[in-house]
Amino acid sequence: MNKETEWLESLSDDEKLQAEVIDAYFTFRRNLPGEDPGFGKAVAEPKTTDDIIDELMPMMCVQKDVVVGWLRAHDYHITTRADGSVAWAIWRFVDMARLD
Repeated sequence: MNKETEWLESLSDDEKLQAEVIDAYFTFRRNLPGEDPGFGKAVAEPKTTDDIIDELMPMMCVQKDVVVGWLRAHDYHITTRADGSVAWAIWRFVDMARLD
């Protein structure tokens, strides 16, 4: 069993629903830089756990430990920003014109 499956199975039904919303949020985001033939180049978009929670709030209130667990289960890592603060290292595909 992989760590993603193991983590998911440890969640309550409510937490699984939160994980489903987080899955949707990360559809066009990745844990490593690079390119995708369908979506082009991913650009750095570091975010804190609170940033992610704030963006998900209109859809659902998600618990901080569920967000962190999801990120760890999907191999996201922490990066240091130029100002010395820390955030999750996230890369996002921004060329949404390719979705047409």
